[in-house]
Amino acid sequence: MSAEPDLYDVVVIGGGPGGSMSGTLLSDFGKRVLILEAEKFPRYHIGESLLSGTADLLNRIGVLDRLESDGYIKKHGVEWVWGENRVPWTVYFKDALAMPYDYGYQVERGEFDKLLLDNAREHGCEVREQHRVTDFEIGEDGVSTVTFQNADGVSTTVRTRWIVDSSGQGGLVTKRLHEQHWDPYLKNLAVWTYWTGAERPPGLDAGNTFLPAFDEGWWWFIPLRDDITSVGMVVDSKVLHENRGKGMEAYYADCLARTPELAQRLAGAQRTDEIHVARDWSYTYDKFSGDGYIAVGDAACFIDPLFSTGVHLAMLSGFLAAVTVNTVLDRPEMDRDEVLAFYESTYRKEFERLRAQVYFLYGGHGSSKDSYFWHARSQFEVPEIEPEKAFISLIAGAFQHRSWYSRYLRQLEVPEELRTTIEKIFEGKSTGVGVDLHQPVVLSPDITYVDDLAVDGAYLRRARSVVTPSGTTLPVTPQLEGLFALVDGARTSAELVDELARGQAPSHESAQSLVHEAVSYGLLRPTD
Repeated sequence: MSAEPDLYDVVVIGGGPGGSMSGTLLSDFGKRVLILEAEKFPRYHIGESLLSGTADLLNRIGVLDRLESDGYIKKHGVEWVWGENRVPWTVYFKDALAMPYDYGYQVERGEFDKLLLDNAREHGCEVREQHRVTDFEIGEDGVSTVTFQNADGVSTTVRTRWIVDSSGQGGLVTKRLHEQHWDPYLKNLAVWTYWTGAERPPGLDAGNTFLPAFDEGWWWFIPLRDDITSVGMVVDSKVLHENRGKGMEAYYADCLARTPELAQRLAGAQRTDEIHVARDWSYTYDKFSGDGYIAVGDAACFIDPLFSTGVHLAMLSGFLAAVTVNTVLDRPEMDRDEVLAFYESTYRKEFERLRAQVYFLYGGHGSSKDSYFWHARSQFEVPEIEPEKAFISLIAGAFQHRSWYSRYLRQLEVPEELRTTIEKIFEGKSTGVGVDLHQPVVLSPDITYVDDLAVDGAYLRRARSVVTPSGTTLPVTPQLEGLFALVDGARTSAELVDELARGQAPSHESAQSLVHEAVSYGLLRPTD
């Protein structure tokens, strides 16, 4: 009688950033994890620019210091030549809302992805490279099977309590079980190669991404180590057919000649690689999860690379997926559908926020940078945020202000400067447009309460949130409840600050920030 196949808590299909992130955290949470990767790392992959928000996720799994010691290029911002004129403008991540790091990294993905996968091994994951998944079956008894082949073609089947689909744009699980929806407006093509000797700005700007637009699309200029620069363009996919005769080499050179700001940087440079071409169509699946499986990164959705969000969304979804799966496996008293719905809605919302801004920039070659800033402001959940800060926060991958993450942050030992930054988001602002500090305030009649979920360490837990008049959801903390209890229609904003500072608030500054936040979100309003 043959032995029953091995049983794992989680099998992760794909060892890229999303798979490594989810596998590492699940192993940290005490789960037996198998990561199956079809290729041998390092392997070449495009998508070399990381957001500053990704640094927080890298720190969460203990690899941020390695990027520093390995000498990866830091990027402190993004320079644009975009809009109604050709005057360059630069935004810096230091100006984003509540960011713990004011820089991201430019990475060679082969080595970077290997670092993440090796780190997953070090955290206890069983990692098998050159093992391609050929089949899976979702079991009705809570145990599924995954079948894979090694490099010699030998097939093996294992059992697992849960599957994480991190198979990239192949979407192994999602492609079989769900419907893929292609974005009709973002069917683009990426065309790129590598150069040495490209001109880089001096000082802190040397590692910044450069994004100049031209008539048919836009370019990326990404400085890498060893004087290598990745230079590519994103254009409508129809150009491949239209230029089939003269070839993409000639088309690349022609577009470069029509982008003088970029041509100047490459005037003394030498090309070191062939021209690469890849389809870059954006899409989502109609569902990201189900009983027994969850999809992360490109296996769930893919967005145009304008904001360099690929690795960030993969690792952010890997983080969310790990906490979600851990909750499903260890907390059977939690409603499974509700837990999975939290993951899906949270990930989809981050994706859609970025997609909306990509739409706007693609349609905005005749617009001004100020219009981009104001549109980004409409995507944010902080009503009083400055438009430029909203734009920077969006492209930096800022997520600390989200209610689900702000709850999580309170459970961490984080640097005091980060905690202070978040607590004082509204410090120095007014207490709301047209609100007098010395005018009595009342609770808005337009607020409602909902029961939802929040990240609490390794698990999701039930939480109560308040929905503001603008539709934003904020966590109901003991401090916020204490503030609401003090609002009687007679006290002014200034008096509420003083009352909180004398009681439950740890300091006058934190009390002031709380009142500022409540008024700015419309939770409190002046008496008639």
